Amino acid sequence: MVNPIQDLIDMANLFGDVASNGPVEAVLLLAGAVFVAFSSLVMAYLTAGAVVDFLIPESAGRPPARQR
Repeated sequence: MVNPIQDLIDMANLFGDVASNGPVEAVLLLAGAVFVAFSSLVMAYLTAGAVVDFLIPESAGRPPARQR
């Protein structure tokens, strides 16, 4: 049976064991976490921009087009 809470606790313990092996491992683990966090934030920013662009029409805040 899958237990996500216990899996998260086990994962934290395993990452802690890797990081405590030495300074190089800790730096590599931290660098990986920074890269993953940065790319996730960029993806969230782009997704939020796409949602806002979809919901707000292009003519918002502009006067109506002049008809001839």
